Amino acid sequence: MNRINPRARSATVITLSLLIVVTTNLQSAVSPVGELLTTSHRDFCAIVQRQLADTTLPLTNKIHVSKNAFTESKARVQPTETHQFLDTDANGRLIGISCKTKSADHLRAVHGTPAARDPALPPRSCRDVHRAMVVQLWASFNENERASSAFAPHRVMLDTDTQSYTGSGWLGSPAEAYLSGDGRLHLRASALLAEWEDWRWKIMPKSFRGNHYCHLVAPERIRALMRAEESLRR
Repeated sequence: MNRINPRARSATVITLSLLIVVTTNLQSAVSPVGELLTTSHRDFCAIVQRQLADTTLPLTNKIHVSKNAFTESKARVQPTETHQFLDTDANGRLIGISCKTKSADHLRAVHGTPAARDPALPPRSCRDVHRAMVVQLWASFNENERASSAFAPHRVMLDTDTQSYTGSGWLGSPAEAYLSGDGRLHLRASALLAEWEDWRWKIMPKSFRGNHYCHLVAPERIRALMRAEESLRR
């Protein structure tokens, strides 16, 4: 089995209700446009790498227009390189964005302890990226857009990441957006995390170890869902 978190809706979810408090003044606190996660721009997965690993290392984000090329690609630790692919539906609408990044412990092992997130802290998850996307999107809405939105942050639930343990399993497990029985919007990211120092992966090829991959719902789609420009069936 490649997935340990099937579609059981009893899985842990995190509400964003507490984050409403901080969004009032967020407009003046957000980073420049290039640092935002509100659109699927060409540096998106570079920002995801920085958020997941708390790293300021120089890095390159490689854009793939071919899914086959993205499938074959590998994130690199030195020089640090991430990979990005956009998923669209039959009408060409953005529905997902996929990022291949390096794990924080691999960055520390190669570039030194200060290069990435404090090892005493738990790893960040793809769900944390979804959280940042929702908060930043809400902060970008004007007063009228907020008033007419179908889903304010407190009605967006962040499900625990679907976890895969092989590349093929991850590739076959896209991110999800769905409505629960109580009418709330749920976002579920799909992840592959094989930390460099994790004893379970010591026998695996080095190219497999030290990777943190995320399938995410595209920010353009999250915006459309929050603004009721796209609807979902329960």
